[in-house]
Amino acid sequence: MTNKFDVLASTWDQKSIRVEIAQAFVKTVKEKIANIKEFDLLDYGCGTGLISFGFVEDVKSITGMDFSEGMLEVYNQKIEEYDLNNVKCEKHNINDNHLPQDSFDLIVTSMTLHHIKDTADFISKANLALKPNGYLAISDLDKEDGSFHDRGNEGVEHFGFDKEQLSMILKQNGFEIIFYENVYIAKEYYPIFCAIAQKSNN
Repeated sequence: MTNKFDVLASTWDQKSIRVEIAQAFVKTVKEKIANIKEFDLLDYGCGTGLISFGFVEDVKSITGMDFSEGMLEVYNQKIEEYDLNNVKCEKHNINDNHLPQDSFDLIVTSMTLHHIKDTADFISKANLALKPNGYLAISDLDKEDGSFHDRGNEGVEHFGFDKEQLSMILKQNGFEIIFYENVYIAKEYYPIFCAIAQKSNN
């Protein structure tokens, strides 16, 4: 079944705000996490790969996951265009499926969490998918009034996130927060945060 993301996929990268949010997130993650050269990275809600391809020269391997076939089609076109052998993508629905366990050193997800109904469930599944001491990096909207999405709120499960509440969910699901700050202002009004948490040993 076609969804709005399938329809938007072919022109997704043309909107500068999406590119700028991705660049701010990638830059922050690279600054805050050292020695990622041997990392296996999962980009969840990868879309067309704006985040993934920002890491392509920095990590060992990249797996993109998304529920939109249209987005993955564009992602695969980029893999082919750039002739990359360390990047792959697959369709995935976090509501119905687990992630492969103990498989990644770093999970990144940008502007996706507000589309996932059960935040704690995603974070719990991410924890299980990470190797010991792995990292989860989230970029998304601060709490907002529902006016961010100018095409309407179809598929939007959360109007951004409260820092205290999201921090608590991360801690309750086996993470230690190492960074949580706003890194971009979208449309002159909507702060975009970056939260980076490390999987706890206990």
